[in-house]
Amino acid sequence: MKISLFTRLAGLVLAVGFFYSCGSTLNIDELVENNQYTQALNQLDEMIEKEADRPDLYLQRAEISALAAQEVEPEERAQFYVNTTNDFDSADQYGATDSQKSTIDSLRQQYWKDEHNAGLQASEKETAEYERAATHFSNAIILREEAISSYQNLAIAQFNQGKIEEAIESLLSALNYTEDPPVSIYENLGYLHLEKGDAEEATHYYELANKNLEEDLNVTFGLVNAYIAAGNSEQAVKFLEPLIKNNPQNANLRNVYGTQLYNITAEIVDDLKSAYRNNDSVLVDQIKIEAEGMGEQAENQLVEAYKRDTLNTEYLESLAVFYNNLGGQYFSLLDVAFENDKEELNNKALSLIDFSIEYYFKLVEAEPSNQEYNSKLDGLKNLKQNRTIPD
Repeated sequence: MKISLFTRLAGLVLAVGFFYSCGSTLNIDELVENNQYTQALNQLDEMIEKEADRPDLYLQRAEISALAAQEVEPEERAQFYVNTTNDFDSADQYGATDSQKSTIDSLRQQYWKDEHNAGLQASEKETAEYERAATHFSNAIILREEAISSYQNLAIAQFNQGKIEEAIESLLSALNYTEDPPVSIYENLGYLHLEKGDAEEATHYYELANKNLEEDLNVTFGLVNAYIAAGNSEQAVKFLEPLIKNNPQNANLRNVYGTQLYNITAEIVDDLKSAYRNNDSVLVDQIKIEAEGMGEQAENQLVEAYKRDTLNTEYLESLAVFYNNLGGQYFSLLDVAFENDKEELNNKALSLIDFSIEYYFKLVEAEPSNQEYNSKLDGLKNLKQNRTIPD
């Protein structure tokens, strides 16, 4: 059970009352030795009120406030640490000696380290205590507001509690204390905004983290995901191309690459529709070739992904969906195409549907009870039987 701060302080007050009623007096060192921190702080308050320019008194009060913080739960320590840091600053303001300044730096670092490490320990437990960890990191930041690592770890703890906005704020706060932020801060901000569904901001921060993509694949993957989320397939492809060259056996990269190439193909087919509507035969011929070439590139990447992991139904389904969707794209051209082109386009669409049927059949073999696959396969078979060129 947590020890309440108020329970603890009440106990101290009662104890102090007892000493007073007996007419006893204790000096500050004795009070501290007996854990009578409240009375020690009260005596120092009185002394400072009379001699406000003595740095040694502020330093002593700072130490006792930090000791008192250790007597309560982490959630109840914040004000003690605020008092500690304020007294450190006051000691410096009132002319602390070099020795005292050195003591202040040492104590500040020690207190910060204790809270920061306690946060790490809470995070790394077998059953992580992220709320407790966040409290420790917040306490650590009070003691050293420039401690970048504490902000980063606080953000991680907050994210693991589902507090994405708070995690973002913690990382943004960290940026206020460094002129050369670690790439990891920008990377994490990109990831958090991606989780939040803000593709534009995610892209912004991943681009800031983009210093050497070849050395940091996490940033590259994050940037690609941000572009995909933003619907910017061309930029995604731009960054995927070198990744494929450097990681040719990575099936997942090829699957993503192929999917983005298909998205570009679909955009080209839309341009082809516009060219047909505008009766621009020259542009139609150019775009048809472009669509054919981009579609083949997409197909090749998806096939290569499947070849590298034939047991992965995700890659198998990607091919089935690709052929189905591209076939649908070509069918959609029949309503606007030149009469002389309709048979060619229809045959192209039917050929793609044949491939889709082939891969959906493989999916059904892999998962016979999957109703979605069975339904899609039956629908494609009916489409092939009934599809004709419209008059």
